[in-house]
Amino acid sequence: MKLICFGLLLVICQPVEDSAPVTVTVCPEIASWSAAYQRRLASELRRLPSESAIERAVAEAINLRDQARACRANVSQ
Repeated sequence: MKLICFGLLLVICQPVEDSAPVTVTVCPEIASWSAAYQRRLASELRRLPSESAIERAVAEAINLRDQARACRANVSQ
């Protein structure tokens, strides 16, 4: 008969709960668009056909930029 001691193994493998979890918020970087670039973008968007896929993609990109700005505003408070 072979005796095995598991007591020490259980003590060693217990998770250490000394510190509380830390939440870190990472906001994406957003590049600035110059006024000239924004005018060019608006001009090109106006020339696209209605319901263009590009128009939707630009709208989604602008939405993501707004979310990134909101993220940065919340982190800096």
